[in-house]
Amino acid sequence: MNLTLESIAAAAAGGLFAAAVGALAAFVLCGLMILVGIAAVIGAGNPWFLEHVALGEWFGPHIAFAGAIAAVAYAARRGKAGSGRDIVSGMVGTADPVTLAVGAGFGVFGLVAQSALNQSDWMLTYTNTTAITVVVSAVVVRLVFGRTGLFGTTDVTGLRARLRTTEQAVWLKWQETPMMSGLLGLGVGFLASWSAVALVKTDPALGVAAGVLAFGVSALSLVFLATPVAVPVTHHITAVAAAAGLAFSSVWIGALAGLVTALVGELASRLFLIHGDTHIDPPAVAIAVMTPIALTTAAVLT
Repeated sequence: MNLTLESIAAAAAGGLFAAAVGALAAFVLCGLMILVGIAAVIGAGNPWFLEHVALGEWFGPHIAFAGAIAAVAYAARRGKAGSGRDIVSGMVGTADPVTLAVGAGFGVFGLVAQSALNQSDWMLTYTNTTAITVVVSAVVVRLVFGRTGLFGTTDVTGLRARLRTTEQAVWLKWQETPMMSGLLGLGVGFLASWSAVALVKTDPALGVAAGVLAFGVSALSLVFLATPVAVPVTHHITAVAAAAGLAFSSVWIGALAGLVTALVGELASRLFLIHGDTHIDPPAVAIAVMTPIALTTAAVLT
């Protein structure tokens, strides 16, 4: 992406809007816009909506989700929000222009950081620079606005003790066990891989759309996460499974990648999230770690 004054201003506006409505709402809208963008690609062959609305300045996670995470962390540090890990509440409720401006600033940070990463052909080809940017942004937020340090603080000592969940220190209670995470990873990963490979077989030009189709569905499904209904978080699974399935041209390898990614996401939650006071996104960490592993392995073996 070539940075222009207009694109930078649009990223600032995207970060501000996401901060106003909340990180979860912004991400759900990202999923919806991905599906609309895929329809535009299939129907009209035009990728602009997918690239700039769904995954770019409007709702790209590196801009919108990351901007909203920064805004709530800042608001919590200033006593204007109850928790710096709150991804549900829109910060427009703080009635604080500075909080929204923080979201705007991190929206610009996300655009610039991802654009810088994309200057490397290797990064562009073998990694997910959006996920990497989300993680880098969240780490900066933790170090600037948080008080618990990168790995969080807890009364327990020892790595194994820190990795154990409790009623208070947990990411998603309903998928925390290896059996549940692994089963979701395998099943949802198979769906993501199968749909991506099948779509490319119908038209090889639909590679980008195929790679984000299941991710969009996973993101949209999180509309229910703010309700009492237990909803699985699967977008890390679908992102990596689709990428691996396409890279290996194998539905089964994609499903296996989904299983491993689910476990990595749960591990990331225990390392970076459950003892922290700001949100470092476990799915983003899992995507950032697993995508280059899957894609470089495919490049070597295929």
